[in-house]
Amino acid sequence: MPRLLNQEQRRILLRFLWERFKIPEEGLAPYDMFAFSRQAFLFKRQSSPIKWPEGAFVRCGLPFLRNVAGFLKPTTVFIQRFGHFAQKNVMELSEEDVCKLCSDGELILKRLPTSVELPGYVIIKLEGHLIGAGLLLEENRLVCRFPKAMRQAFAKLTLQ
Repeated sequence: MPRLLNQEQRRILLRFLWERFKIPEEGLAPYDMFAFSRQAFLFKRQSSPIKWPEGAFVRCGLPFLRNVAGFLKPTTVFIQRFGHFAQKNVMELSEEDVCKLCSDGELILKRLPTSVELPGYVIIKLEGHLIGAGLLLEENRLVCRFPKAMRQAFAKLTLQ
């Protein structure tokens, strides 16, 4: 059953989003945060608390962060909905690079933008559109972390 995060737990997640992506907490102020297992969810705050039936749900709202191998990973849907707030660790890639990232599973970057820090997740944009997350490792290795269907669709573009 999802549990509502207390103020300290909420502050930890908001601090992570600020430190990693410079996403201001004001953008998430209207949302409650819930957790279940290794995943956190956003749920639009209600004027009165919802009485959830015991054991009825394992998830609620929009999944926004997952704990994956020691890193907090923002979900694709969170990036596409809230990524416009991000001012740091955002990378614009060409269509060719996005297709290569998806077909090969990783991309060796020629140079990093100055607003990107190693290691950790980065928000990836294509032609100004927020598309998903990549995991930046070592000095220039970007690993694809898009959903499988998205990876497959972009990978098909490289075959054309």
